[in-house]
Amino acid sequence: MGAMIAIDATLGILVAIGFCISKWRKSRPKRYTTLGGAGDGADEMELLHSSGKKGHVPQLSDSSRRNTSPSPSSMARPATSYCRRASGRVDNMDGFVDDDESMSLYDDDSRLEEDFHTNPDFQRFMRSMSRTIETNSIGLSFDFEGLGFHARKGKAILKEITGTMPRGSCWGVMGGSGAGKSTFVNVLMGKMTTTSGSIKINGWTKDMSKYKKLVGYVPQDDIVFPELTHSRVGDAAHPIISGGQRKRVNIGTELAAAPMAIFLDEPTSGLDATSAATIMRLLKAVSLLGVTTIAIIHQPREQIFYGFDHLLLLAQGRSVYSGPTDNVMNYFEGLGFAFPQRANPADTLIDIITGDGAQYTVGASKWETGVSHLVDEWRKQGQYSTRDLPPTFGGPIVNRDRRRSNQSQNSTAEQEESLKRTMRKRGATWPAQVYYCFKRAMTQQVRNATSFFFEIGVGGLAGVVIGLSAFASNGHLFQGIYHPPFTLLSSAVDYASTPQIGLLGAMAIGLAASAPGFWIFGEEKLMYYRETASGHSRSAYYVGKLLSTLLRIGLSSLHFTVFFGILATPLISFPKMYAANMMYFWCIYGLASVVSMVVKREDGPLIAVLASLIIGVLGGVAPPLSKVKTWHMEWFWRSSPGVWFAEAYFTENLMPLGYLYQLELASDSVGYTLGRFGLDIWVLFLIGVVYRIIAYFGLIMIHRDKQR
Repeated sequence: MGAMIAIDATLGILVAIGFCISKWRKSRPKRYTTLGGAGDGADEMELLHSSGKKGHVPQLSDSSRRNTSPSPSSMARPATSYCRRASGRVDNMDGFVDDDESMSLYDDDSRLEEDFHTNPDFQRFMRSMSRTIETNSIGLSFDFEGLGFHARKGKAILKEITGTMPRGSCWGVMGGSGAGKSTFVNVLMGKMTTTSGSIKINGWTKDMSKYKKLVGYVPQDDIVFPELTHSRVGDAAHPIISGGQRKRVNIGTELAAAPMAIFLDEPTSGLDATSAATIMRLLKAVSLLGVTTIAIIHQPREQIFYGFDHLLLLAQGRSVYSGPTDNVMNYFEGLGFAFPQRANPADTLIDIITGDGAQYTVGASKWETGVSHLVDEWRKQGQYSTRDLPPTFGGPIVNRDRRRSNQSQNSTAEQEESLKRTMRKRGATWPAQVYYCFKRAMTQQVRNATSFFFEIGVGGLAGVVIGLSAFASNGHLFQGIYHPPFTLLSSAVDYASTPQIGLLGAMAIGLAASAPGFWIFGEEKLMYYRETASGHSRSAYYVGKLLSTLLRIGLSSLHFTVFFGILATPLISFPKMYAANMMYFWCIYGLASVVSMVVKREDGPLIAVLASLIIGVLGGVAPPLSKVKTWHMEWFWRSSPGVWFAEAYFTENLMPLGYLYQLELASDSVGYTLGRFGLDIWVLFLIGVVYRIIAYFGLIMIHRDKQR
């Protein structure tokens, strides 16, 4: 009892110290280090402008090529999500622009330069990105021709999409609902396998899934850990930062990995004009560094629309335009459409490419404004033409033999080898990833201290309840038959009390540990899918999370054991009782992990509790294990940890009484084997290991499409 109080006091002191440190850090004014003189800033802006030559891949001399591969220290992707996402600062991504600033319609370049010279956070971010990404010599470009994708039921989602996205370009993918925008992005990223056509990376046909460490993906939903960062993010139920800040954190977690290409799914949806403009300037700045930026955009505001250098317009899974944003209006005007002067051109385009463009023409037939006509016209006039398009698209059709001139320049063999070296260097080692996952999980527990201490308290309460059930017996949980010659003096026999204590203890531990065990993985599935899709080690994530549960298991079982031991006063020694209880907690946590892999999060806690009760009932008490042996089903009962747990209790509560009672009779009557406590504990440990192995395979095999 004294040891438990000392441990609790120590934990309380540590939490209080951590809370005080956190308050002190938040109260400190932000300080910025000097980034260099004016010359450094001018050099940096020169880098931005020189890097903004879309589609151009500089040819380097032999000496400079040898230095293009970043050093391990600068290019190392330190478990991205595991390190940066666990400790990244919200205010780093939040400080690009004050919330009360407004954005002019078409002055992105001047605003970027202003942000760089006046905003220290922006300066530090751009310097870090420019030194880490190192895309000047390589980068990533995408060429796709005849791209198609059919669903399992045979429905065509994408059809014959052809185009080029050069290195460092900033693309917006637009289309109506069901146009295939998300499918196109998933196919281009390698999350889905194209059923027809080809995709080239840097001019070569390659498997995109091998470039995970060089590609970032920002999903539409803001998938972040609510407990992490210096300034906590919060969740939907308890929001701490605004939606715009949360979106910037979501983007920042990917930019922290220094990607060479970044894909975003509706990054400005649901944001106010200022927040959306801030994000667009961020994406534009990143593209100027040579990062290919591709974003799905849905009905953007006018300033957002013109923030993209290029557009890909999709209609019914087909492309109807792919090229510079500045030329899109000229192209559709050449097809007979008129853009209202005071209307958002993005809204007009959505109407046109969804087949509702008749309102923007005079005397045109329904066929001339339909989607099929738009697809045919793009195939004839624009799809295989050069990118240096004239102001209007009315000229002669360009021969399709010129399609090759429209593709990205092939990277050299030396550049490809440098790219491979970069990918090998990125990412922390497996032990380091385990450490970062463990550290992140521990940070989550500390910052969610209420839940942590509540779980420990529930373990202690379970011990109190079960202890009270045996309190009246004063520790007399067994009554057997005396050894001869005192056999005739034996009174009533009680072989059931000790197994029943084992049964009740198992069920109480199951109730206390099953729900917390489920939430270890049940709450983080979306983040796990996002991180594994980025190339992080799934086994490192799993092992790190597993290690983080050991403290919770140890403390919960300690509190259960102390209160149960004080009230029930069984004959089993405290160390052995603690070992048995801890191993059963270990098994329940493993079982709950298995449940978390196969059921929905809203059903998980209930299913986990039911599963723990089932294995507790299979403890050999009712029906007794001796009866089960007559059914030749002992092997099935022995697969449950409940039998080994009850047997451990039975052994250690009876063995001290061996000098007085005939224990063999009790063993035969109940069915448990005496004298093998060590084996019982080891089997409990192994069953917990088996549960975790099953859970791991469930983690990596279920929803594999989301992990690509």
